[in-house]
Amino acid sequence: MSCQRASPRLSLKTISARVAAAFALALGATVLFPGTALPQSPEGPPVVVDPTAATAPDIAPPTEPGDGTSRKTGRGVTPMFIPIPMKNTQLGWGLMLMGGLIHRFDPDTTIKPSTAMAGAFATENGSWGLMAIEDARLSHDRWRLRAMLAHMEIRYDYFGIGEDAGNAGKSVAVQQNMNLAMLMILRRVAKNFYLGPTVLYMGAAVSLRDTSGLGLPPPAADTAHMQLFAPGLQAEFDTRNSDYWPVHGTKATLKGWFFLDADGGSPDFQRALFFWSYYTPVRGKGLVLAANLNACGASGDAPFWSLCSIGAGQGGLRGYTQGRYRDAVMTTEQVELRFHTAGRFGGTVFGGLGHVAPTFGDIFEAEVQPAGGLGLRYQLTKNYPMHARLDYAWGRDGGLLYFAVAEAF
Repeated sequence: MSCQRASPRLSLKTISARVAAAFALALGATVLFPGTALPQSPEGPPVVVDPTAATAPDIAPPTEPGDGTSRKTGRGVTPMFIPIPMKNTQLGWGLMLMGGLIHRFDPDTTIKPSTAMAGAFATENGSWGLMAIEDARLSHDRWRLRAMLAHMEIRYDYFGIGEDAGNAGKSVAVQQNMNLAMLMILRRVAKNFYLGPTVLYMGAAVSLRDTSGLGLPPPAADTAHMQLFAPGLQAEFDTRNSDYWPVHGTKATLKGWFFLDADGGSPDFQRALFFWSYYTPVRGKGLVLAANLNACGASGDAPFWSLCSIGAGQGGLRGYTQGRYRDAVMTTEQVELRFHTAGRFGGTVFGGLGHVAPTFGDIFEAEVQPAGGLGLRYQLTKNYPMHARLDYAWGRDGGLLYFAVAEAF
């Protein structure tokens, strides 16, 4: 006869202490990774829909789909499909179709499965894109292989770089066509620790769409057409019990790329990303506290579309328009309280801070950009806690509505 230990009920004092500790860790990143924030313009509609897969172009790959659960599962394939209506401040109304397969390459059903996803989107302003992602676990999770292909033709407004450009609120309408290909191979070198090479190819072309005569200001015009090849290295530490809806554990990722111009016509530049998330149960599996730190830095003669941007990529701060606030350095700190029923529904309450700056040394001049919001969750499949999420987030000067698949972090 087996028995199961009941999850202890934590007092309000204990819960408050954990929340305070998570915020302390998050705010500590401001000291380690300083940044200056740009004020958000109050112009425009107060509510927009802003899914992560259809935004102003960013050099980072789209949000990773998550790749498994620690629960024992069978060898079968679990399909999923979801159409996502959207409205984006840059792209207008549109529709995204996402499909995926949760599957296995390894016969061991006690390890986390692999995930394949594909998506396509189109919007009313003429933007569209296609992408495919495979996140595979091989040889008893000794190897992790990730591959991505994407093509995007995006129409958006370029506001410039830095505080002066953000305060001016002036922009030019541009179109950016991008081809992306990424391959990463990670090897488990110690318990829960993975290390390996990555390579990224990017072809980008930026052209003007407006007739104002403003043109692309230098140095943006000098980097409007580029073919880039970027070898890099990635380190990953992962103790989460689930990648779709973690209840406990941590994940830390450090990525670095060295971008080389394939045409030999432009200077090289570097880009680094740091991503850290922590999860702990507050009351069993039904109430979880999650914290996230996200930092980005670019050096050298980086083109404007490769700089760091608040709200972009995995762990992007919700509540701020993507692509509006960009600079050489960006940091965000977030905390989220997640609730899940015994069925398929859940909800979240979250808050965070964001910063951008031209250098790491501008911490004492930083203007903090706060954000917070509420969210609903619906589990898409019976066997795996992969969720569709609906979040409403408030920034300094307005709100944004998000509708996407998988958690923000």
